[in-house]
Amino acid sequence: MQKRSHGFTLIELMIVVAIIGILASLAISAYQTYTVRAQISEGITFAASAKVHIVDAYANNGVAPADRVAAGMSALATDSRGSYVSQMNISNGRIDVTFGGPNAHPAIAGQTLSMTPYLSGNVVGWQCGNAGALAGALLPGGDPHVAPTMDVRYLPSSCR
Repeated sequence: MQKRSHGFTLIELMIVVAIIGILASLAISAYQTYTVRAQISEGITFAASAKVHIVDAYANNGVAPADRVAAGMSALATDSRGSYVSQMNISNGRIDVTFGGPNAHPAIAGQTLSMTPYLSGNVVGWQCGNAGALAGALLPGGDPHVAPTMDVRYLPSSCR
């Protein structure tokens, strides 16, 4: 009577290892994209704080603030920086966030994301990244919108 071994063949084991390798490569790519999006969210948070200053300056003066000082902020764009943001500038109401802090992913280092204010009635709305222009007109004295310089896949859905 011949005894038969019950185990996996080399081919079966190689197929399992190949499948695990393919799934791991997909997971790593998705995680890197997620990480970059999280870093961009820091820039959007920085811009949210500047939006308050811009709307306030517009409400007081009737025109978009020309720069950070006119918006009631410090003069240096690098005063608004974080782990992933190197500076935030204001140009006639438009907020330009430049990425590249000490921990920024190389895919976004040196890249810029802009947010532009639009006036619709008495409400100020914001265009972010590649999102379509809002109904209404630019704030009086405002600069036109600038498309982001980073890859679109990294932008949050509200900015695509």
